[in-house]
Amino acid sequence: MKTSIRNISAILLLGAVMAGPAAAASSADIRADINQAIGSDSNVFTTVNDGVVTMTGYFSDAGVQAKALFAAEAADGVERVIDLTSVSE
Repeated sequence: MKTSIRNISAILLLGAVMAGPAAAASSADIRADINQAIGSDSNVFTTVNDGVVTMTGYFSDAGVQAKALFAAEAADGVERVIDLTSVSE
């Protein structure tokens, strides 16, 4: 019996529909993931509310700031990042 790409695609789609949406990450999980990426040496505070991350405080350099913002945007469950941080000189 020949299995076509169309049949395989239909089976995969059906499986995805039956599985339903993935469980959303909790605010505490999102905050922990971001704080781990930022590290403990920063002066940045992170809050998470309904998938919106707000970051306040300052970074020692722009590279660390960029890494932290990228981590926040890439974290599971994050819909938007509000950046209220700055780079200290």
